[in-house]
Amino acid sequence: MKARPSVALVAALLAVPLGAAPQALPEERTEQVAVPGAVEPLSHVVQLPAGYEPAQRRPLLLLLPDGALDLAAAQATIKDLGAEIARGGFVVVSPAMAGREADLGILCAQLRQSFRIEQGGMHLGGGGAGAQSALRVALAHRHQFQTISVWGGVREEDAAPLRKLHHRRVQVLESPDAATLRTHFAKLQAERAETGMAADVATTLDDFHDAASKGDEATYFAILPDDAVFLGTDATERWTGKQFREFAMPYFERGPAWIYVPLQRWITVSADGAFAWFDEVLDNEGYGECRGSGVLERRAERWVVRQYNLTVPVPNDLLRGVAARIRAFTDGRAPATTTIVVVRHAEKVDEGEDPELSERGRARAEILAKTLRSLPVRAVFTTQWRRTAATVAPLCRDKKLEPVPVPAGETKSLVTRVLKENLGQTVLVCGHSNTVPAILKAFGVREPPAIADDEFDSLFVVTVGPDGAQCLALRYGGS
Repeated sequence: MKARPSVALVAALLAVPLGAAPQALPEERTEQVAVPGAVEPLSHVVQLPAGYEPAQRRPLLLLLPDGALDLAAAQATIKDLGAEIARGGFVVVSPAMAGREADLGILCAQLRQSFRIEQGGMHLGGGGAGAQSALRVALAHRHQFQTISVWGGVREEDAAPLRKLHHRRVQVLESPDAATLRTHFAKLQAERAETGMAADVATTLDDFHDAASKGDEATYFAILPDDAVFLGTDATERWTGKQFREFAMPYFERGPAWIYVPLQRWITVSADGAFAWFDEVLDNEGYGECRGSGVLERRAERWVVRQYNLTVPVPNDLLRGVAARIRAFTDGRAPATTTIVVVRHAEKVDEGEDPELSERGRARAEILAKTLRSLPVRAVFTTQWRRTAATVAPLCRDKKLEPVPVPAGETKSLVTRVLKENLGQTVLVCGHSNTVPAILKAFGVREPPAIADDEFDSLFVVTVGPDGAQCLALRYGGS
């Protein structure tokens, strides 16, 4: 069964009516975190919620200040907005951001040491100058945040780059006041809360990741017992819990072992409450977006992980290239890169159906042969028309090659043949003004240029490798 947040849970997070008397909050405090290589530490203001205890899990909001982005602006932001949001149960942190955006990663790592962050991922917010900073920080430190909210003069298109971050909730708000922001962030937190036994499972997984981020091996391996199985991202990484402990201890001994921030999670509990299955979206600074999945078992009134499988999902558009890299790595060789030189036929004598080259066209064909003389061309492809065969004839003569005719309309067949029969080699393809752009696009060039009717000197060098296609546009022989 899949547990979902209940109305009662949302109500609990919004338990204090907006019109009620303010709760007594601890006094805000100003702290500093040392930044390696920096002359000055990074200052930040912390507002704790009422009744806060260090062992509690609390949601955490990094609230970027408006105005000058200095310490005074951070203190004003906490008094103006942060205190109200803290009344909703949040730990609110406002850093002195002026010129320090690059240092936010150090601060986030410190906050993970200082607090038990409910749901694992921080919330990020900012208005005005803080909003623009938040947009940049969210991209630079994306693995830290589960939600990004901006307001105050921010356009929807400003947030467009963030929309590409999977599983984040990005919102552009209309000049909210403090009470509205308190409600907004409480609802964001409630959206991904679990109830019932699923909530206990979620808490166990949060403790699992939190223990790794703090270097707490006792808690981590209490959750991953000796008879568990951990499957890593490498095909060779299959450990029992005991084996994984031996492997991981050097990482835990240095302090924070690793940081995987959960962004989204799905949990199913068996009918008898003995087992739970989960999959979760994680983000990691080095590996990017990951997927964790596995099984937990209830033992002696607590949940333990019996299997954890960590993978890195690969977008389908990149999968062929990644597979090629893996095969090359396994074979102990460099990944194959195929080079395709694409030209249009040279000048023709007239506009007939199948004309020969003109005198100028024959001269251009000789120049093409000289231009490509140093390239190790292994195959030449033309269309069925004489003008393409004549354009490559001097090069074929010099390199002792026979041109392979492929009908002008069969672009897909041409590309398939080149990448299969000439993988890792250099080939020449000669086409027409209306087929060259299609050929370039079929090889992976995203925005191929158009070829004008009177344009005969364009030469395109396309390299196709595991990372996709790159295209270099050149000229040869004069216009």
